[in-house]
Amino acid sequence: MKFIQLLRKGQKLLSSKNISILIFFSLLFFSCSKNKSDVDNNAIDYENPEVVLQQAKNVLGNEVKFAYKGKFDQDTTIEIATGTEIQSPKQWGIKFLLLKRDGDQLKVTYQTSLLSGSFKQCLVQKIKFPVFDYELIYYNSQDYFLGSGGGEVYSYLVNYNEGKTYFAHLITQPGSNVSLYLSSNIDFPEVKNFFISIFKRDYPSVQIVSKDIELKY
Repeated sequence: MKFIQLLRKGQKLLSSKNISILIFFSLLFFSCSKNKSDVDNNAIDYENPEVVLQQAKNVLGNEVKFAYKGKFDQDTTIEIATGTEIQSPKQWGIKFLLLKRDGDQLKVTYQTSLLSGSFKQCLVQKIKFPVFDYELIYYNSQDYFLGSGGGEVYSYLVNYNEGKTYFAHLITQPGSNVSLYLSSNIDFPEVKNFFISIFKRDYPSVQIVSKDIELKY
């Protein structure tokens, strides 16, 4: 009788020990999995421009023309400002988008409408104004749309934080003054002065016009 009681007691102890071991390994596996996930999420070197560009292409495809990591609004997560270009018989132009890391993925949180311009031979970069506590994206088409008989220059400042795209459009035509149109949504003098100073470097006699001009090609 005592032998049977000891045997049952031993079985209970063995069973409890097995359960304890099982719980230990389960917790160990969960901990390792969690640590591996954390490592995977943080392993991407977002300080490397080539890595940032590739991450943007992973989300948007090979149409991505630039990608910059920065602080583009009040959020603290990883943000990438990027741009794509569309060229087809029915439509052409460029878009600016903002990607943010959500968990272990990058997601599009904002994009502009299709804008006139091309990323070929252009200037695009991050820019910081003292009036803003975040960065903007500056774009200038430079001489891509200019020719010996005149042409135009498209320029944008993309304010992702406020969902605004400030626009400047320079127009040159034979026998006419060089004109510069500034979009009506420019609500900061610093932005207006920036556009004017940029274009006056190359066109000192440029005149500001109140209505945009559409060239016929």
